[in-house]
Amino acid sequence: MLREFFAREGIEFFRELKREDLIFRGAEKLGAIEEKLGAVESVVIFLLPYSTGKKATNLSTYAMPRDYHYYLRLLSARFRDFLEEKGEALPFLGLADSTPLDERDAALKAGLGVMGKNGLILNEKYGSFCFIGEFFLGKAVSPAPSLEKRECLGCGACERACPTGAVKDPERKKCLSLLSQKKNRTPDEEELVRKAACKWGCDICQEVCPYNRAAAETPIPFFREDLVERLTEEAVEEEKEAFSKRAYAWRGRNLLRRNLELEDPEK
Repeated sequence: MLREFFAREGIEFFRELKREDLIFRGAEKLGAIEEKLGAVESVVIFLLPYSTGKKATNLSTYAMPRDYHYYLRLLSARFRDFLEEKGEALPFLGLADSTPLDERDAALKAGLGVMGKNGLILNEKYGSFCFIGEFFLGKAVSPAPSLEKRECLGCGACERACPTGAVKDPERKKCLSLLSQKKNRTPDEEELVRKAACKWGCDICQEVCPYNRAAAETPIPFFREDLVERLTEEAVEEEKEAFSKRAYAWRGRNLLRRNLELEDPEK
């Protein structure tokens, strides 16, 4: 049943894992989920590839399409319709990012990729250009035991390419992607953002990764449509409903305006 649904959606990499094999953080969030489902018997973890092969000029590739959280809401609605079509009573909840599940740990245990030194999941087909999503199931369908977690090749390309040394820092405090999304920056952090090529996010460590040299393009139509290839004042002032569906909308327009106003004095 899961194979049929995900095949319809163009989602190739997924696996259902037993609850006992997963790591959960935040009893309150997990409790809220279990109130809705009765219990969490298993979780289906899956990858959502998003790269179209196009490269944005001043924002991270992941922010070119509409926000994947919006896609997950649409996907969950279609899964609900699919279950009704099949006559299946399967309580579930689709989530991503803001979840008690340790998503990267689950993806590794599901064999969906290896762990890169930059903290990203590296998939054999789509590289690191994937979002992670999950369906919490109130009734297990066909859970599999977890697999041995694997690490990347360890070539060090991402460590050498990172201009701030953030890849080598376990806390990644100077990651340009993080700093571009930070509202209260120190003068030094402001200067790093000023000199960065991106005004939202950063893809430097991904661009040099061997796993991304021949990364396939996404087969999912949602991530190929309505792209923003450059962050501009016009994009920031986009109509409210459309703007709310962008990956950068959660930080508000003012931070984006501020980032656009920063110009590298060396250019």
